[in-house]
Amino acid sequence: MSEQDAAHKLAEARRHATEELFKQGTPEYDQRAHQRAVEAERKAAEAAEAADKS
Repeated sequence: MSEQDAAHKLAEARRHATEELFKQGTPEYDQRAHQRAVEAERKAAEAAEAADKS
């Protein structure tokens, strides 16, 4: 995965996690969906860091 692809996936994961976070306190909020989004963001951050090192 290229550095640019990793950065794009990280930005996308952060956007999705933020969208889920802003749903807190509303009927649309799903804690499991938020946790999945946060985990995806963490994995994307690790992939971006690995791409930076190579």
